[in-house]
Parts: sequence; structure tokens; C-alpha cells
Amino acid sequence: MKIRTRYAPSPTGFFHIGGARTALFNYLFAKHNNGDFVLRIEDTDIDRNVQGGIDSQIDNLNWLKLTPDESIKNPGQYGPYIQTEKLQRYQSLAKKLIDEGKAYYCFCSEDELKQAREEALKNGQTPKYNRKCLNLSKEEIDNKLNKNVPAVIRLKMKDVVDIKWNDLIRGNMSVPTSALTDPVILKSNGIPMYNFAVVIDDYDMKITHVLRGEEHLSNTPYQIAIKEALGFQSQSIEYGHLSIIVDETGKKLSKRNKTLKQFIEDYKTMGFLPEAIDNFMCLLGWTNPNNKEIMNMQEMIKDFDLKRMSKAPAFFDFKKMLWIGGEYFKQMTDKDYLSFVKKFYKQQNLVSSDKLDNALLIFKSQIGYAEQINQMMVDTFSFKQEELLKIPQEVSKDVFKQCITSLKEVLLSLKEIILDNGNEIVNKVKDLTKFKAKDLYMPIRWMCIAKSHGPEMNKILYIIGKEQILKNIELCLGNI
Repeated sequence: MKIRTRYAPSPTGFFHIGGARTALFNYLFAKHNNGDFVLRIEDTDIDRNVQGGIDSQIDNLNWLKLTPDESIKNPGQYGPYIQTEKLQRYQSLAKKLIDEGKAYYCFCSEDELKQAREEALKNGQTPKYNRKCLNLSKEEIDNKLNKNVPAVIRLKMKDVVDIKWNDLIRGNMSVPTSALTDPVILKSNGIPMYNFAVVIDDYDMKITHVLRGEEHLSNTPYQIAIKEALGFQSQSIEYGHLSIIVDETGKKLSKRNKTLKQFIEDYKTMGFLPEAIDNFMCLLGWTNPNNKEIMNMQEMIKDFDLKRMSKAPAFFDFKKMLWIGGEYFKQMTDKDYLSFVKKFYKQQNLVSSDKLDNALLIFKSQIGYAEQINQMMVDTFSFKQEELLKIPQEVSKDVFKQCITSLKEVLLSLKEIILDNGNEIVNKVKDLTKFKAKDLYMPIRWMCIAKSHGPEMNKILYIIGKEQILKNIELCLGNI
């Protein structure tokens, strides 16, 4: 049997890190087993669907290189891949269950259901449907239907039965039907409920394994019951429920947490590398058998094993995300790095255009995402002229003046500063002043960027250039 997994988002919002992790694990499991990864759009919550929600899912999946083998963009033989194109299928199966006595019409109003719920809570009972409509006569049902009384269809759960499954991550699970209610499977407007549509879709698409978030644990017994009622037992489906993701406070990661960016589009806009995001997400609830933390996609596929999944909450550590991002930038060739970060570089005139590449390369080992390059460039190369006059306290005025005077003499003797002749310049200043080299670095760097500390001297001297450094020296010598 060919392994088939699916990622089935609702277009009620944009692509969130939690959904992306679910997609990644389904993708890795499928590819590890030479199987198929399917994208299905569950769009039946029509009132909550957002414009652009479907495109966000598809575009960002592709950006993460988790391209589905089947989707609405590249359908296979098991479509449709969007639920609103299957309404007749759901409605037909719901009616079949009624005809077989496995489901029934429920005409209870919202007020009646609310009142029954409040009564149950008042009596210390678990709120569940009281089956008021279960034993209506055919005449009563026909009469209400003919009068267009709104009706949902409920599945009749079996009494005194334990619904069991072997969870791929959590082991043996069991839920008694006494703890469950008769679930609505079809709303009065003919739209299927989530649990009903999911079971039918997974059957129609020949899905074999479902990896999803812990919050779906409560849905699983209902889906198993629906599957049995529909007679779909011939198709084996295994479920695995991923650990929750928690934020810095230990609470479940929520979209209401405004201190953390959580949407894949945000990371894309910030200039994270998609490979780094995949790597980071893979470590949210899974550990590599060799304890590797930096892994490319092929390594993740090769090593992925559900036995390495954790049931404990996974901590969303943004600092670790930055570190992983940085490791990927370090691995890039200079050419690929520059091609990528230039798309995010927005500053103007901080350095001459012919020196821009050299300036950007200074920060290759320091950034976690490309947008950081803007602030780093500003922090290093942007300053007001009066800042040059604020001689650093770490060096005396006399030493500072001798250093920059000698630096001026050395620079005037050069045609130009070329890359990697910084050590030569420093040594010549050292010979003129008789100071130790360590006493020269701060004054020389100050004449370049008005800062005591910063990037490598060779690169700073070259990027700022002879002409500008001489102008800075003249300004200082005229005011100290």
C-alpha cells in the first residue's frame, strides 16, 4: 500500500507556523516512505474564509519547498481537492446513513440546545445532546421537513462502546462513547461538518496516515465512529497527534501573541531562508537520531522517524530560529548571499556603489534574516560628522592626534587603498608613531566609521576609502 499523507488547511487565515509544521511532518513522512503528499483545501466554513487564504497556503508551501504531489493546482485522480466542490457527495452519504438508521434528523433550535446545555451543567453533567429527536416517527419527520423546519443530521453513536486507536505518537488511546455526544454531520444548509467531510475526503483520496496537532485528539473518536458507520473500514488510516507549540511564557502559541511573528509570510518578508525555516520547524517536536541541528531537506527526509517524535510541548525559540538562519547564511557562497540579501537592502548612499558588495559581505556571518542587513549597515556606516570629534575615552587626546596625523601621512603616500592592504597601513603608522599596534586600531577605526569597535580593519579602510578618511582626519585635526 502506498503511503499517502495530506495537509488540509482551512482558508480562514494565512499560513501559520503551526500549520506549516504539520505540513512539513506530513511531507517528510511521505517522502521518507516514497509516498505522496496531498494538499486539500477545507473551505466549508464559508463565513470565515478570508480572501487570499488559499493562495497564501499554496504559495508559501511552495516557498518552503513542500510542493504537494496533488492539489488544486496539480490535481491527480483523487479529486476534487477543495471541499465545496464535493457538497453533493457529502449530502448523499449523510442521507444514506439516515436510510440505514445510523443517523437521524434533528430539528432542535439553538435556544433548545442552549437550554439543555445549561441544564446539564447545572446538574453537574457533561453537556451532550439529549437525543430528543432520535425517536421521532416518520410522520413527524416528514411533517417538519415539508414545513421546511430547519434540520441538521446527527450521527447515532453506539452505546457503551470504547473507541480505540493506536496513536503513532501517543500510543494506545481509548475513549468511551458515554463521554461523547451524537455529533452533527450535516448542517441545515447542506454544508458538512468538519469531522464528516474529513472522513469522506480521506477515504476518497486514499489517505493512509494523518499527522496533525494535539488539538485534534478530541476529533479522532468521532472520525473513527463516522468511518465505521460509512463502511469505510476497508481503508486503514493511522493517526498521529503532534505536540503543541508553546511560546516564551509556556502557553500554547497563539495568534494573539503579538511579540512573536508567527506567519510564514512574515518570515518570507523578513528575509529568512526557506531552508532555515524548514530546519527550525523540524526541531519543534522531533529530534534527529544523530542529534544534528542543522539539516538540509534531503537529510531530514532520510532521517525522519515517528519514533523520534516527542509528546512534550515544543518551545518556539526565536533566538534559535535566528541562529539556524545564520548558519544557513554562513553556508552560502558569497555570490548567492549577495544575490539574496540585495533584494532586502533598502539603504542608500551609506557606502559607494562599487564597495557595496564588500560592505554587505562583512555581515554574512552575523545575520539570521536578510532584513537585518539594513540596521547593521546603518549602525556601522552611518554617523554625523560631529561624532568624529567625540574622541573615545579609551585613548588620550595626544595619542589620538599623533595616530591620525601619522595615518594622514601614510594615506597621502598611497595612490589608493586596495582591499587587504590594511595591515600594511597599520604597520606604517606603527613605524611612524612607535606605538603598539593595539593602540592604533581604535583611532584608525574612529577615522573610518566614528566607532571604537567594528568590522575587520582591512575591510573598513577599503570600503570607506582614502578620500573620505582624509576628510575625516582634516575635520578632527582642525577641532582638537
